[in-house]
Amino acid sequence: MNQTTQNQMPRLEVKNLSVSRGERLLIDSLSFTLEAGDTLWVAGSNGIGKTSLLKCIAGLLRPELGTVSWCDADIYKHPCPTNGYQGHNDGHKPNLTALENLQFWKSVFASPLDPSVILAKTGLSEQAHLRAKGLSAGQSRRLSLARLLMKRASLWILDEPAAAMDVNGRKMIHTLMAQHVATGGCAIIASHTPPEKIGDNTRVLTLNGQEHA
Repeated sequence: MNQTTQNQMPRLEVKNLSVSRGERLLIDSLSFTLEAGDTLWVAGSNGIGKTSLLKCIAGLLRPELGTVSWCDADIYKHPCPTNGYQGHNDGHKPNLTALENLQFWKSVFASPLDPSVILAKTGLSEQAHLRAKGLSAGQSRRLSLARLLMKRASLWILDEPAAAMDVNGRKMIHTLMAQHVATGGCAIIASHTPPEKIGDNTRVLTLNGQEHA
């Protein structure tokens, strides 16, 4: 079961969000909400602002205007420890093995989950004792997703999660995302590939450099 703020159901609320890169306005007055079981697929060409939007939602980038709230709390004032962000940088400790990386995150997150079981779920059992720096690009993406599973994150914020993945890897990610939202989580996925239906409540937000609402 995914964690969230005690006695509250997952709810993400974005209000009047405006994001710029230099002098260029990427996103103007964007508002939406996500609740348990919801998926938002953020589509658009490269450089249109998908990564900037996800970083704002993850609390890693402040918008020009607007607010982002998780369970009614402003994420910039009260960062949520149960949200999980997978960016372009997979963020592993390169000299630790895949298993050692998950054991480290198990300690950080005080997670009750078994790292070996999580590696199996992400198709990395055979790579458990390989150093992270020796993993292929697709295997490295799998390990970063394993970190979200170990964290038991309620909100998954995924930037190009299937990058460098083969067909089996993409199927695995789709299955894990569907399981996540089916058990009460929610997800935001940014990709330049065609949108996919994840669970029963998938919406598509297409960024095109214009105002969004």
